[in-house]
Parts: sequence; structure tokens; C-alpha cells
Amino acid sequence: MFVFFGDPAFSSAGEIYRWSDEKGTVHFTDDLSKVPKPYLDQVEKKGVPDETSEKRKVPKASKEEEPVAQSGGEERPDRVKEYLEDIENKIAAKKKLENEIAQLEEELRQCEERLKKIEERAREYPESFYSTYDPTRKKWVITSPEREEKARLTERIKEIKEELASLQEKVSMINRSL
Repeated sequence: MFVFFGDPAFSSAGEIYRWSDEKGTVHFTDDLSKVPKPYLDQVEKKGVPDETSEKRKVPKASKEEEPVAQSGGEERPDRVKEYLEDIENKIAAKKKLENEIAQLEEELRQCEERLKKIEERAREYPESFYSTYDPTRKKWVITSPEREEKARLTERIKEIKEELASLQEKVSMINRSL
């Protein structure tokens, strides 16, 4: 969670400093002296993005006629706020993806454990296999009670690994943009 204080120094800051604490919470400040000493080595300096040239294209007749809003001082707090909101949204998206990854990793672990138990049971009790007639192939097939479950688990493990790779790539993209 981000807290935006109405500090005049912060609202006109051109640089923002970012660091993460031991709990993974991301912090921001415009004053490097406010960063706790244990985190000084990991501080990242971020510049506040400049306004686009389209916003600044206003014909100037004279300094007396120039509106105050065009000086840049009025718009700067909004840009900093938008920048911080963008970072906050990215961090929220990253946390959501990380939760999905954790759930998929747990499901993957459970699937692999169950598959391992099925394979151990097949080695311990080879007599649990039996023959059934497959009318589609018109022949007898040797099968086991867990055969379908093993095939289903194998397919699900493959799907989970593909999902994990995709989610981890998304997290990596978010990390690069922060």
C-alpha cells in the first residue's frame, strides 16, 4: 500500500527513490535521507517522467499572458501521483500473479505426489493390472484402475508447467518495468 503525503518537497520532486524491506514491501520517497540505512545499498533512483510535448504546445504571446498551469509547477504533483499510482498498480498485478504462481506450484506438487504414489503402487502390486476389451480397437487391453488417473495427472502437470512459465514471464516483465 502506498501513502502519498502532501509534502511540498515531494510534490515538486524530480527524483523518486525506491526500495523494498525484508517483508517485500516496496517503499518510495523523494528524500534519500529518509531511506533506512540497511536498505541504502538497494535503493533505485527513478526519474519522474516528463510531460509529453503535446501538453506543452501552447502559443506564448508574452509572459504576462501565460497561464499559471503552463509553467509546469501546477501539473507536476499530478504527474508524480500518476507515476506512483502506475507503480502501485504494477505491484498489485505482480502480487496477484505471484499468488497464482503459488497456487499452481502447490497443485503441481500435489499432482506429482499422487503420480508418484500411483507408480509405486504399480511396482508393488503388478497383479492389479487387468485385461479389458476395447470395442473401438476390437482387442483386449491391459489396464489398471489408476491408468486413467495417471494419464490425467500427466496431462495436468504439463498444463501447469506451461501456465507457470507464462505467469513467471509476466512477473518478469513487470519487474523490468518497475
